[in-house]
Amino acid sequence: MRHWWRIPLHSGLALEIRWIRGRRGTVRTHVSLDEKRLHRTVRDQDGAITLGQALECGYSHTTVRRKVAAGEWTRLAHRVYLLGSHRRTPAVLVRAALLSLGGDAVLVGPAAAWWHGLIDRCPDVIDVAVAPRHQHRARPGVRIVRRVVPRAASDTKRGVRVTTVPHTVLDTAAALGRVEGARVMDTALQRRMVALPILERLHEARPRRRGRPVVTRLLALAAGGAVSEAERRAHRTMTAEGIRGWTANLELDLPGFGRAVADVAFRREKVIVEIDGWAYHRDLRAFLHDARRQNALAAAGWTVIRTNWYELTGSPEVFIDGLRQVLAARS
Repeated sequence: MRHWWRIPLHSGLALEIRWIRGRRGTVRTHVSLDEKRLHRTVRDQDGAITLGQALECGYSHTTVRRKVAAGEWTRLAHRVYLLGSHRRTPAVLVRAALLSLGGDAVLVGPAAAWWHGLIDRCPDVIDVAVAPRHQHRARPGVRIVRRVVPRAASDTKRGVRVTTVPHTVLDTAAALGRVEGARVMDTALQRRMVALPILERLHEARPRRRGRPVVTRLLALAAGGAVSEAERRAHRTMTAEGIRGWTANLELDLPGFGRAVADVAFRREKVIVEIDGWAYHRDLRAFLHDARRQNALAAAGWTVIRTNWYELTGSPEVFIDGLRQVLAARS
């Protein structure tokens, strides 16, 4: 005699259990795996699955251990596995870190910036925030940050709970420092993923957060100070390197354009250095205006080279080498 039962589970999975009564009254059971839901879960998680999810799909602890021993599944983190048909990518490592730490874990810092697309490379160490009450053990490649992230400060993006863009930008800027932190903030502002007033208000609401002085300085640069600071750095660098014969803020009258002010001009060589701040400061209108202006300068016989806050802050020697080459060619 055979009987079938389909038992729904809380996550939408279902197990089909068969009871088969033999001639001597013995009872055998057969559990039908919900393979379709298993593969859908794995697909949505970049190849990862937790032990709990596998059990809900009908696998036993013994079956999971056997698959790991056979190399069909690879252990990624505590009770998290990678199916053999999937690659070990940064995305699956991020998912594994959060899956192993439970439902209230939140991706924060530079890894959150990578998840939002604000930086190109996933960091080697993934920062995950968990409630202080949890006593999770350290995990390779994961830094556990013990703080509560309010629901209003987090989003679910591609199935991963991650801090919102404003929180991510400020956290990442504090973690990466002045130059790399500026790149993250500049990118978010330029792409209009966040507005500067929102960052400023959020920063004021977090007076005790680590890295506050760095973030304060970067917000000032974002508000317009990057251009003036870049100009001061250019002046100091040229003076320190013994480059002479230049004039700051030289006014020019260009035919067909009108009045223009050159950031730095070498009159004898007819070379102009244009100094930019952050990409955020150059909207479409400024870009088109600068293109017309540069064309007018070229028509008047000037050679224009450009530098920016990032170059002058991070690698001023590149600016100096390029400037010297142009000046030598125009002498």
